[in-house]
Amino acid sequence: MKILLAQRKSRPYGNFSIENYFATLSPYLAKEAQLTTWQAPYYSKGILPRLGSVFALRRQLTKQPVQVLHQTGDAHFLLWAGKHTKRVLTIHDLGFLREARGLKYHLLRYFWLLGPASKAHAITCVSTATKNEILRHLPKARRIEVIPTVIDQRFVPSERQFNEERPTILLLGSAPNKNLKRVLKACKGLPVHLSIVAQLDDEERELLKGQSYEQCQSISFEQLLEKYHASDIVALCSTHEGFGMPILEAQAIGRVVLTSSCSSMPDVAGEGALLIDPLSVKSIKKGIEKLCTDAELRAKLISAGFKNTQRFMPEEIAKQYLALYKRLLPKQK
Repeated sequence: MKILLAQRKSRPYGNFSIENYFATLSPYLAKEAQLTTWQAPYYSKGILPRLGSVFALRRQLTKQPVQVLHQTGDAHFLLWAGKHTKRVLTIHDLGFLREARGLKYHLLRYFWLLGPASKAHAITCVSTATKNEILRHLPKARRIEVIPTVIDQRFVPSERQFNEERPTILLLGSAPNKNLKRVLKACKGLPVHLSIVAQLDDEERELLKGQSYEQCQSISFEQLLEKYHASDIVALCSTHEGFGMPILEAQAIGRVVLTSSCSSMPDVAGEGALLIDPLSVKSIKKGIEKLCTDAELRAKLISAGFKNTQRFMPEEIAKQYLALYKRLLPKQK
């Protein structure tokens, strides 16, 4: 069984989650498949670089034919390259369509969703929330299977004494769905230190006046890992997530998690997080205060978080992909 994993060209800072996901899976897939990982030669930005990547992938497939071409996410347009193979498309999120309107929406929908989906023999997505969103944009879509993300095995338990005096809350991202402004309003007046990995706008900087915080935006994976280790609470209070990887990363390390009661987040978190209403500053604030003051609750959530991560171990997820590949291929006589 010859499989090619086609990946976007990843940026060195803050844009590596999909690549880490499949790098973690690959040794388990390789136990039953002859696996090739191919990375696009150009960043996914602009028409000509994207076309260049499609033609480069076509040349690769001509030189080294495979039975299954699996586009691992984000650069969905790469699926246009595979003419004579079975094709699998993995969709992590459709955030790029959420804010698009008019002509931009129709172009993005065609080149990143409708076109690649029509070429795919199977579509996988990382959560039921993402599957439902795909069906909102493509009501007639079929062959969609939910196969969740795996936890990078570099996230391992790390003991830390909770800082009762001024706990550090890790906040990741400032895209509209990350809900950062409401979280910053909720933290006003609370004795907490904020560790923010995001680009801030003027309003967010204004909200941070008088607040104890540190901020950076472009960091390596190793630096991100250090941020997790140095945190007491990881807060992902998004209004929407295709999956919500920070929940599992925090649980795997042993940090208490605050997340939203909507979209994919409750399913991903299991019993290992305190859920809040992301549209309510009051709800977010109450959640933070509860985690800061209730040691028994923190211990319960951390224990449940460790248990929850077992659902996302790479050997289990690899089995699901291998079963999918086998279903696509002719049965051996």
